[in-house]
Amino acid sequence: MTIRATLMLILILPAFAQADDIPRMIDDDGPAQGTRLLEMDELWRVGGEDGDLIFGRIVDVDMDEAGNVYVLDNQLCRVCVFSPDGEHTGDLSREGEGPGEISQPTGLVLMPENVVGIAQGFPGEVVRLRTDGTPLSSLYPVGAAADGNFGLMIGVDYADGVLCACGGRMVITGLEDSRVDRFLAISDDQGAEPLRVLEHSIPIDPSGQTYVERDAYYLDSRWTLGDDGTIYAAATRDAYEVSVYDRTGALTRVFGREFSARERTQDEKDEITPLINVNGGPALDSWVIEDREPCINRIQYDHQTGRVWVLASENDQPDGVLQTYDVFGPDGAYLERVGLPLGDEMNTGALYLFGGGRAVVVRGTGTSFGPGGDSGEDEELEPLEVIRYAVK
Repeated sequence: MTIRATLMLILILPAFAQADDIPRMIDDDGPAQGTRLLEMDELWRVGGEDGDLIFGRIVDVDMDEAGNVYVLDNQLCRVCVFSPDGEHTGDLSREGEGPGEISQPTGLVLMPENVVGIAQGFPGEVVRLRTDGTPLSSLYPVGAAADGNFGLMIGVDYADGVLCACGGRMVITGLEDSRVDRFLAISDDQGAEPLRVLEHSIPIDPSGQTYVERDAYYLDSRWTLGDDGTIYAAATRDAYEVSVYDRTGALTRVFGREFSARERTQDEKDEITPLINVNGGPALDSWVIEDREPCINRIQYDHQTGRVWVLASENDQPDGVLQTYDVFGPDGAYLERVGLPLGDEMNTGALYLFGGGRAVVVRGTGTSFGPGGDSGEDEELEPLEVIRYAVK
């Protein structure tokens, strides 16, 4: 097994500890304002079956204040840039190891002075370019590479001078005492030494024979930054709770609602097996797969209203609805449920909110955060499509 494959398999993180003396607001009455459909007017779309532009796997989307849209393609290792009216104005970066080039990109951020940051999965770094394509020096929010250390970055976010990354690091010190550190890391756009929060260290099983899904729970897309650098994270797998940390990493409060996560079918549980089966894999009794999905799949922040949008793991959606978000106020109050009314149009998809009535939907198989995941080998893939909406 390669170092990279091993890293992907054994980076694990159990539920994070919560302080007993912080405010908790867990709703059991339902949304105060009820349920509604998101009213959206389409402005433009690119890609799809009839489009000239082809996407591989879209893992992140961002939008600048002028309305330009940046689409990160993990498979094609590029950022496609679109003007406010949907014109494809060019691409940033490409696959490679030279200045401004990337491999395994996992996230995208827009920083001051027309700088675009692209999170590279392994080795973990933020590759920076100006919007005109000029390469800049990289940042290392999960820590610079060092002898015996191998860093991985799952995602990145930026707000108010805070650069926060979700990552891990394998520390190889010997066959019996090596470990994996998993954490969020707080840094800035000037390359400050990262501060680890939500950190947990796990010894590496030298036999490589053990996989416990509950222990392998990781934040991934289940965190985001608010306008002031506040961190919102689903720190617990089996509870619908959003933990709020300030920009120094201190836990300040927890909010959420009563909830039971989506129950898996046996087929779904069996499908997890090949993902952790390497070179024949261990015996089945060494794999412990959970009966239910994690409670929270994704967290977004509305930069206009300060509201937090949470996508939970649910069994069913109403007809014509792709996804339904729970919306919480800045104080953690459970305000409403908002449905994305595109279920008749797509099988999988992802919604990106940017405040000010601005939204982008990525339609098709191969997106992140969408229900159903990637198609099976015998199922025809739905071409990816990027759709820009104005939200009423």
